[in-house]
Amino acid sequence: MAANQVTEKVPIYLSCPVCHELYKKPKYLPTCYHSYCEECLVTLQAGSDLICAVCKQTTQIPSDGVKQLPNHLFLTRLADEMTIKQKIERNEEILCIACIRKSPVTSFCSDCATLMCKECDESHKYSSDKQGHSVIQLDQIRSEKKDVQLQLKSTKKAQCQDHDMDLLFYCETCDQLVCHYCTTNDHAGHEHGSVRKMAKQHLDKMNEVIKPVDDMINKLTTSEKEISSTGEKIESQAAEVEQEIDSYFDHLEQKLKQQREGLKRELHEVSTQKKKVILLQQRQLQHARSQLEHVKQLSEAVKSESDHHEALYMKKQISKDVKRLEDSYKTLETKPVEFANQKFSKGHRRSFPYFGYLSYGDNSSFNTAIAYIPAYGQVGKEMKFTITTKDPNHCPCQKGGSKITTQVKPRTGEVFTAEVKDNQDGSYTASFTPTQIGELQVSVFSNGTKINKHPLSVQIHQHTTLDKPNKIVNDDGKMGEPWGIAFAKDGVWAVTDDSNHCVYIFDSQDQLTRKLGSSGNGNGLFHNPRGLAFDANNHLHVVDSNNHRVQKFDINGGYLLQFGNKGSGDGQLNGPFGITVYNNRIFVAEYHNNRISVFHCDGRFSNAFGSSQLNKATDVAVTNNNQVLVVEWGHHCISIFTLDGNYVNKISAQGSEKGQLYYPYSVTTDLYDFIHVTEYSNNRISIFDKDGVFIHCFGSGGTSAGQFSHPRGIAYNPNGSVYVCDQGNKRIQIYSDC
Repeated sequence: MAANQVTEKVPIYLSCPVCHELYKKPKYLPTCYHSYCEECLVTLQAGSDLICAVCKQTTQIPSDGVKQLPNHLFLTRLADEMTIKQKIERNEEILCIACIRKSPVTSFCSDCATLMCKECDESHKYSSDKQGHSVIQLDQIRSEKKDVQLQLKSTKKAQCQDHDMDLLFYCETCDQLVCHYCTTNDHAGHEHGSVRKMAKQHLDKMNEVIKPVDDMINKLTTSEKEISSTGEKIESQAAEVEQEIDSYFDHLEQKLKQQREGLKRELHEVSTQKKKVILLQQRQLQHARSQLEHVKQLSEAVKSESDHHEALYMKKQISKDVKRLEDSYKTLETKPVEFANQKFSKGHRRSFPYFGYLSYGDNSSFNTAIAYIPAYGQVGKEMKFTITTKDPNHCPCQKGGSKITTQVKPRTGEVFTAEVKDNQDGSYTASFTPTQIGELQVSVFSNGTKINKHPLSVQIHQHTTLDKPNKIVNDDGKMGEPWGIAFAKDGVWAVTDDSNHCVYIFDSQDQLTRKLGSSGNGNGLFHNPRGLAFDANNHLHVVDSNNHRVQKFDINGGYLLQFGNKGSGDGQLNGPFGITVYNNRIFVAEYHNNRISVFHCDGRFSNAFGSSQLNKATDVAVTNNNQVLVVEWGHHCISIFTLDGNYVNKISAQGSEKGQLYYPYSVTTDLYDFIHVTEYSNNRISIFDKDGVFIHCFGSGGTSAGQFSHPRGIAYNPNGSVYVCDQGNKRIQIYSDC
């Protein structure tokens, strides 16, 4: 019978390691004490020897064959008990062995450990020395499905193979059972004692012997669950990536079909290989755990054994097994040897005309000469990328020695080379540290031959992930709730104060020069001013939110004009929040009208867009490539439009993980069109490239320098420093370019 067909009610320690069934005539090997069915021992023969299937030790076959090997009385009795239990469950007939009548058994006496027929039961009932014994009828066991502890009395006693005498003594010196004759001859002078006395002494030590098994079982069970979970993640992740690939490629023309199928084959090959590795490791741990549980169960059976002869038979085997399994356990790898690191990335790697690619973590490459190169980097921060080499048959090389060189060409200045390290496994690691903002062109050469047909493009941006800002401005603690911020051409900047209903003007040295307005609805007065923006003439436009209008001032704070009133019609505004000026057009984000309204610089209405897509627009900005970015508070995203108001795409992923947005409020772009977004609820600044790919983020909740409490407005000054309105902390935090 196959192993998976063995009934679950049969303990592991009662299953033969060869046939995986309940032991039949169990014998044990004197060399290692492991047990097998008498018939199964034949399959282990190797000439005149037997090779143990469990521990691989060799035992010489007796001259009369395997039948002469010692019987395992303990396992014989336990197997008989299990057979009887199965017959009881299946309502099969059991014949009495307590008498010569061979009548069907009808009852069981737990005190005598005896099965009895009806006649034996009557005799037992009237025996004077058996009054008060606990007798239960088999019919009652079957009808009530009782779990009876059926422990039969041993019918055979262990005997000395040399002297045919009962083994009544235990030799401590030789660690074996002996008869009376042995104690006066071969074991004379040794330390020995009666079986009853020595059994108690040694069985008390069994808990210490078996103690490491519990710890190893628990750790292996935990490791097995972790590895199994990793296998499931790999499988489910592969399915998710496959869906993502399908979704992405459905938007492409027929010419991309071949490439899509290639990526899917690649994914399936790698994920299948990963799963094979995980399954192999899982089987190894399951096998180790199974052996440990076998030893544990066997020790529990021995500890509950009333026949001390048999218990001492087992003590030596258990001790040896625990030591062997402990040594084996130390060599096991209990952490996943593979990882769920499959990923599908949209876009293309510039070294190949692909529209998407798969990656499997930093330690894996697949069918490519350049395994991975970051598309973005930071000034002053080391960049690394991996290069793999292939042989003439396009198979990955397995050793180093190739001459790999690189050339890095910055936007301005001289070309330089990156440092290349030979990893001696066919891969090479190149590294360099950018020193200026802008695009770098990277070319890689193998033995003087260029690997990538076209240079790889890497965008280098400024490093704004500082732990602390360079400066904090708070008007000596007088700021209320700084909301919006904007820069003029000469470095002058302005901030709206929502709670104090005013505008602060600072010079290029971050010194306060004047304050505009106070609470009211007249010219030059404000009711919750929020967004603001300078135009090409250094005229300041301020969103007067709860007066539902925009007011325009000159650089000295002189009032010029206003436009807008409460409503939803053309030229009307309802809860305007954000504003930007681009090519003499004023874009206003309306929170309540869910749209962007566009005006000429003299206040005349031009057009509006976004009402069918936007939900609670809070800010608006225009990139260098003429795309309009709109912050949607209600959808936790950045929507992208053309200047004419046509919807293009969105940066959308609600949450608090990196690359996700949670109540974004304000948006701005730098010279290289990196998109910077303040997140009101995540208390941080998230940065994306012009295609919406997440770059990094900085900041956290708190009151210390570098922490935020509901950041609002954000802007870049002409020298590249970023200014953030830290509303809840009533201050402006300034991060200078590194």
